[in-house]
Amino acid sequence: MPIYEYRCNGCGHRFAYFSRTMSSSAEAAPVACPHCQSNDTKRLVSSFAVQGPSGPDAAEIAAEKAQAERLASITPREQIEKWRSAAKK
Repeated sequence: MPIYEYRCNGCGHRFAYFSRTMSSSAEAAPVACPHCQSNDTKRLVSSFAVQGPSGPDAAEIAAEKAQAERLASITPREQIEKWRSAAKK
């Protein structure tokens, strides 16, 4: 059961219409505009959504883990200064 998009030529209102059957635009009966009730409507070419995989991307997770490990391996300057001052004593 497709959902078609229409534009009213009378008032310019765009709306979606849930159809119970699939048909070409030439065969379809005119759909009344819900805003002004005009039958002077035109079916539009609709875009559609594409959804990617629902799970996490393994490459992205690996890159984030590698970045976290690189950041964890960097010793803060304050810690290095503490070690130096402790070694001088």
